[in-house]
Amino acid sequence: MINSINGVITEKGDSWICMENHGMEWQIISSGISISSLPAVGNQARIFTWLYHKEDQMALYGFSSVKERFLFLDLISVSGVGPKGAIKILSAVRPDQLMLYLEEENLEGLASLPGLGKKTAQKILLQLRGKLSWEDADSGGTSSHGPESEWVESLTAMGFEKRKVLSIVKNLMKDEDIASLGPDKKEQEILRRAIVELSS
Repeated sequence: MINSINGVITEKGDSWICMENHGMEWQIISSGISISSLPAVGNQARIFTWLYHKEDQMALYGFSSVKERFLFLDLISVSGVGPKGAIKILSAVRPDQLMLYLEEENLEGLASLPGLGKKTAQKILLQLRGKLSWEDADSGGTSSHGPESEWVESLTAMGFEKRKVLSIVKNLMKDEDIASLGPDKKEQEILRRAIVELSS
């Protein structure tokens, strides 16, 4: 996968940009919000990418932030939402606002977005609420590796909402009494207290 491209922006359109990197010019499909947040033509920029590849088609999608790319990938994981549809959604609503729609179970807000009917909005709400990948990217100290991620995965597998799990595990890791315990007892205590808090 091409993780990102650093280069000079040579052109901007409503739903795409062109970027030159070491003599090669890339055409990248992007959301209107990402395009507006990037520097003007002629300036250096970095864009995070995702390659779409099928037998008869190849396209490069780009995002001004890693969070937006995570959200794009989450959206296309929902049945009925393809890459073009996800870009339309991300052009109409900022990631934090979309997250708010999901947190508040705002079906009306989701259904009002371009290309989304009520049925697809319901699918997005059911599949993504509390389970967005970009929460991991912005967990503020909960690593994607090591015991913390295993605790989060274990609790999420029990059916608890991932956003709440991340918040509680993060707070428990700061507890001085827990920090003084050995590795095995620490794990047992964090899981025990997390389940108590999540179940209340």
